[in-house]
Amino acid sequence: MTPRSLRRFDSILPGGRHVQLSALDPAARAGRTIFGNRVVEAGQPERLLKRGHHSRKIGDVVQKGKWRGMPIFTLTLEERATCPRTCKQWLGCYGNSMNWAERLVHGPELEARLWRELGSLQSRNPGGFVVRLHVLGDFYSLAYVSFWQQALDCYPALRVFGYTAHDPAHGIGAALKDMADTEWERFALRFSGWGLAERGAEVFAHEPPADAIPCPAQTGATDCCATCALCWATTRPIAFRRH
Repeated sequence: MTPRSLRRFDSILPGGRHVQLSALDPAARAGRTIFGNRVVEAGQPERLLKRGHHSRKIGDVVQKGKWRGMPIFTLTLEERATCPRTCKQWLGCYGNSMNWAERLVHGPELEARLWRELGSLQSRNPGGFVVRLHVLGDFYSLAYVSFWQQALDCYPALRVFGYTAHDPAHGIGAALKDMADTEWERFALRFSGWGLAERGAEVFAHEPPADAIPCPAQTGATDCCATCALCWATTRPIAFRRH
């Protein structure tokens, strides 16, 4: 499979410029996206989990490593509405430039439909499939963390990778850290902005932290996540250029 066939965009770089909100911006104060017209109820889209082919950066099928051959799917929630206010990218979230992204309303309806879709993906991909959590948004409750733990237990084909801004020492973050510690081979979650030496992720404007690996898909060393696999292959911190 050629890199061009893995995703429908020529470049992983978003089309818009970086947008930094003021702390007084209504969206920042209320904890919501600036693109309210792109927030949809979970029952509206044809599917919640979208093929990675439709993402600029993700890619369709893993090309290397332990998850090779597994299709990738993405889930997008509403930025800020599902994120901890301690997130260091609260004002400068890259979602500020993603005016076309469809954000799903979080809650019981989302989880019920997600469960059904995961079951369907398990049936169609018994050899394995990958879910990227979350293109936008974050883990919004302890019950939602438990949802993904139950999903790992019930759907053995499921693999997850992603990032969270939650504090790994407290509350939701501590629950996620426990999952990552015990389930890393299937639940490769990184903690953003906490300076962790393992399973960390950092955002940089100019130069990456000395101890972190710059995202190869951003530097051009590889085409997309599907051709890289680094985020679930190593526990070293990964650095992402702000966009």
